[in-house]
Amino acid sequence: MDTVRGANQVACLRFLADTDQADAAQTVGVISAGTGLSRPTVHAVLDDLVEAGLVEPTEPSTAGPGRPARAFRFAREAGLVAGVDLGPRGVRAIICDLSGSRVAYTELRQEPTPDLIRYAVHTAASDASLDLERLRGVGVALPGVIEPNGYLRASLALPELVGLQIADVVGQDLGKPVAVDNDIKLAALAEQRVGAGRGYSDVVYLQIGQRLSVSIVLNGVIRQGRHRLAGELGAQRGMRWTRNAQRGQLIWASHPTGEEVLTAAAQGDVSAREEIEDFCAQIAGRIATVLLTVDPEVVVVRGGLAQDSGVLLRPLVAAVEKELVFPERPPFVASALGREAVVLGAVGNAFDRFGSDIYGVKDYPSPWYRIPLDSPRFP
Repeated sequence: MDTVRGANQVACLRFLADTDQADAAQTVGVISAGTGLSRPTVHAVLDDLVEAGLVEPTEPSTAGPGRPARAFRFAREAGLVAGVDLGPRGVRAIICDLSGSRVAYTELRQEPTPDLIRYAVHTAASDASLDLERLRGVGVALPGVIEPNGYLRASLALPELVGLQIADVVGQDLGKPVAVDNDIKLAALAEQRVGAGRGYSDVVYLQIGQRLSVSIVLNGVIRQGRHRLAGELGAQRGMRWTRNAQRGQLIWASHPTGEEVLTAAAQGDVSAREEIEDFCAQIAGRIATVLLTVDPEVVVVRGGLAQDSGVLLRPLVAAVEKELVFPERPPFVASALGREAVVLGAVGNAFDRFGSDIYGVKDYPSPWYRIPLDSPRFP
């Protein structure tokens, strides 16, 4: 009985959450028709959801005589979920309501510390006049090897945080449950759920920027591995992605940063294009090894440009093709989420991990589909 009741709650709440107009109220009759549940069942479920604070009764206007039918709306503002991306150059944070719609954002350039995570969440909430008493869960993304309990075991990018129980520290600061995971793995998850890898179960995510990183999603789940090292190719002793890599950091010759090299190449800079082609030839063997090990459905590539016109994808695909004997290979596509992918993955991970606590309804699906929508792209 509890299982059926829970399923009915999910059905009604999803119907209200998916309404085209964010705060539109729906009558019992409309909800019954939309969910396929009987009117008495819908009445009972809505009473439970009202008591839980997830649904609010309203009085719709009526043109004709008679008492207006009872109507209900999803109280999406009743709870908040935050996502934080902490890196060596600062922090970004977003806050979503219960529908997954983004209601706050901040970006701070400060020295990365655990306190900065809490500060970023408070800053985002303050700027948007949000009450953090409604916060129900937090997702955090960090560069490094992170244990399931949120312990940062290793990090070249944030060595000063290594050895800290980040989930516990941040959880105590904010007084809410905190889910911590690797930044590139969360970016891969976001691309698979709502980005360039949407519709595919098996995705390889390749990020080329300050360093080169790989993450793998299999059957819609981040591939962590027994020791949380899946995709950590830079952890192989003596392994260098390219000749000019120094402790995992990519050093470019034609321009100071990878983004500048790509921008110059897109504008016709011959030296930049030659450097990219040489770079792709160097990494192609490593990428081919990953593809033959995983055999993914698609490879999502983020190269630092808002839109990749082929300046990176074309030479990369050509170089990888030379490494493969068999003609079968996955398509290479440009990232759809860009620099947003990490922070979107962080907040989506919080919805995934703490969904039952966030909604008080078992098996309510995470609102991934709405997280990248309904707001301008971050600067």
